[in-house]
Amino acid sequence: MNQFFIKRAEYVEVFIPTGNQKQQIYFPDLPNLRTSKNFGIEAYDVTQQAISKTGNPVQALAQCRNANVVLYFEGGEFIEVPLTSFMRFNTTQFFGEIPMLAGQVIVWAKSYVYLTDSANIVNYAGKSFVFNAYYSKNNI
Repeated sequence: MNQFFIKRAEYVEVFIPTGNQKQQIYFPDLPNLRTSKNFGIEAYDVTQQAISKTGNPVQALAQCRNANVVLYFEGGEFIEVPLTSFMRFNTTQFFGEIPMLAGQVIVWAKSYVYLTDSANIVNYAGKSFVFNAYYSKNNI
């Protein structure tokens, strides 16, 4: 069973601007997470949160299924996984537990969401991918 104690959580939003033509959409600056050890990331679709914290519509499951998350770690290592691998559930199905990380320090400025459905990028515009990052600071 994947299980960890949530010490801190940061709401993370990756907004896709209207008129976007790029497949790589970088995470915003996340000052609270710059030197933090990350232990899990959870992603949500529109069935869990219709409107993001900043007032943007949240991406549908169809768009989440056509996106990968690329996380760069301090030291140059990285992982690339389908965005849906960070989802636990939505209103229609249960996916699994929150994927655990091993306390890596993520370089958020180099991490991004990659839109795999390049022919339909317009479907992502004006909406956000939303996540929670579970972390600790100063080895706490």
